[in-house]
Amino acid sequence: MNNKNSLLPPELVSKKKSIILAAGGTGGHLFPAMALAEELDNTIVDVHLITDLRCQKYLDQNQPIKTHIFDFHLKMTGLLNKVISVWRLSNVCLKTLWLIGKLKPHIIIGFGGYTSFPSLLAAKVLRIPYIVQEQNCFLGKSNRLFAGSAKIIALSYKETSNVSLSDTPKVVITGDLVRSSIRNLPIKNTFDNEEFRLFIFGGSQGAKVFSQIIPEAITELLKLNPSLKIHLTQQVSQDDQKKIAAIYDKLGIKYVLSPFFHNMAEIYSKTDLVISRSGASTVAELVNVGVPAIFIPFPYAMEDHQYFNAKAIENSKAGWCFRQEEITSIILSQKIYELIVDRKLLKETSKNLLNRKNNGAKYLADTVLKIIG
Repeated sequence: MNNKNSLLPPELVSKKKSIILAAGGTGGHLFPAMALAEELDNTIVDVHLITDLRCQKYLDQNQPIKTHIFDFHLKMTGLLNKVISVWRLSNVCLKTLWLIGKLKPHIIIGFGGYTSFPSLLAAKVLRIPYIVQEQNCFLGKSNRLFAGSAKIIALSYKETSNVSLSDTPKVVITGDLVRSSIRNLPIKNTFDNEEFRLFIFGGSQGAKVFSQIIPEAITELLKLNPSLKIHLTQQVSQDDQKKIAAIYDKLGIKYVLSPFFHNMAEIYSKTDLVISRSGASTVAELVNVGVPAIFIPFPYAMEDHQYFNAKAIENSKAGWCFRQEEITSIILSQKIYELIVDRKLLKETSKNLLNRKNNGAKYLADTVLKIIG
């Protein structure tokens, strides 16, 4: 974001209203908040972000948004940890209440997860209007808790089904809230190359599992047709790289292995098929670039929200979903082979993905500005 408030007339700067975005825990909660902050930049609104230590690594030190970082780390296993976590959460709630009382925001937007809990609780105590925003296809615990008193319930997925019937009049379907750096990525425009390119990533909660099943699936895939030209770009932990490289060398395929990829835009533009988890940020990126994916949801995600995300995409014929406990190397290899043979299916799936593309951040920003007048 570029801070252009200096370009505003002095009389408008003096009338700036403040809002608070409460988001953290994971990038999946933080990135939609940052997308909204981008849209609110260069308006007569002063934006504050309340987040936690885990999301500090995602923040640009030069960003103009005013950031307040608390230690929200909770560990609910064992009696001692529970006692410490309750004390820590209570302490953060009091600090957040003091901060919000000092800032006097005109509205607060909570992006789900327990990181948003203290801010929304303070909003209720201080009678400040607030919005809950859900980026997954399942309203999470924190958002459900505060939905009843929310001004608006902003949903990324129209398929979200666990909203209380009495709250449906407050529902606004914004679509995905995506940062401009992702929203402006080039759209995938061809699937006709002879060399089929796969991109496999799953973060810290997926790379290990994929390191086991992907080499086995590629081995089975080449049994179906040994002449296939395959190029793999795969997220692999440092410990597994040597072992997996040996397998791919033996198979005679091209590959790039790394614990992390910084050049996602370049990789997406050359990818025919993604195999990944189905967190909100991952799905939003793929929707914006139109690259089809086989989703294997993280089975331990809170309230199984990744599965609901993936099923919403699959039901709109924009991707495929397989449970981790059900997928095998044989099933996966057969699905990949089907898509290599039928490139038309890939193109149709890509179009269906792109049909879900929108600028939810701008829509929500306009809504927020209308609410605060």
